[in-house]
Amino acid sequence: MQSGIDGKRIAALIADGFEEAELVEPRRVLEEAGAIVTIVGIDDKAKAKIRSKRGLDEGAGSKAEEVVADCTAEDFDGLLIPGGYSPDKLRGNREVQRFVKEFDTAKKPTFAIGHGAHVLISAQVARGRTMTGSPSISDDIRNAGGLFRDQPTVQDGHWITTRGVGDMILFNRAMIEKLSTAVAPV
Repeated sequence: MQSGIDGKRIAALIADGFEEAELVEPRRVLEEAGAIVTIVGIDDKAKAKIRSKRGLDEGAGSKAEEVVADCTAEDFDGLLIPGGYSPDKLRGNREVQRFVKEFDTAKKPTFAIGHGAHVLISAQVARGRTMTGSPSISDDIRNAGGLFRDQPTVQDGHWITTRGVGDMILFNRAMIEKLSTAVAPV
């Protein structure tokens, strides 16, 4: 059975300290629906290993398949930004900021989990947007001009944000629905 997601390319943007479940679960759901998930890191070192965490423990990690400086939003149909400590490493990177702005300008589906909203804030695309994230960053969202909602998932246009691992079932469902109805640009 063909889904509206078959063959869609999703960039999963991660750095050291990403929350493992926030990559593994959405990736599994996306791939089961027929999407192609590409791990995008911030530098060539990421092609060797990107460390992850499971709560406070070390996770299995991952490896980047692409480096963000070599990617554009045109290469992908959607963007996934898992949380954990990874967003703190991503958010100050100018190439990451450029990449995120390209997705926003093109109005391509963008999915942020937990602290992943920090990347949207640092790319300066959060002003006027309604979003959620880890409750500890609610002030950051407000200070960036966004409207924080303490809800499992929040959809604002082409964005879907979620608070974290506890909301993954609803987030994954919303992500699949958004991708299956997203119209490819002509």
